[in-house]
Amino acid sequence: MAQSRLEKIGTIYTRIASLLKGKAIKEEDAPLWLVVYEAFPPKYEPRFDRRLPKKPVTPIFYEEDLIRSRFHKDQKFIPTTNLANENVKSATQNFLSMYQTIKKEELLEDKTYERAMEQYVSEMEIKMESRKENESSSDSARSSSA
Repeated sequence: MAQSRLEKIGTIYTRIASLLKGKAIKEEDAPLWLVVYEAFPPKYEPRFDRRLPKKPVTPIFYEEDLIRSRFHKDQKFIPTTNLANENVKSATQNFLSMYQTIKKEELLEDKTYERAMEQYVSEMEIKMESRKENESSSDSARSSSA
């Protein structure tokens, strides 16, 4: 009979091993990770009641991560990105490249961020206006041909 699914009773390894031993799972249906786990067992068994080491968590942020988070916080509308086309940059990548080019000229981060944001917003407005013009011209061309 299978053991309880509660992690307090046993680990996923002990539960699967018990199912194999009790013939509830066939040998050929055993998960692939089981072989790897048995070949390279962990140093400490992954149990719910194991105490964590008292090591401080090291920050893993890059400088651009802070800029990116500030950009996403300040920007209300971020257009969608076509992930199928790798040649097109996302809005965040465009903003970061603007920020980095402006940062080479200026020293203060806040001023650099504000100038990059102004440049980004103006470029987005230009793109939106050109899209509206294209849509209106295509709509008028369709209505005249009909």
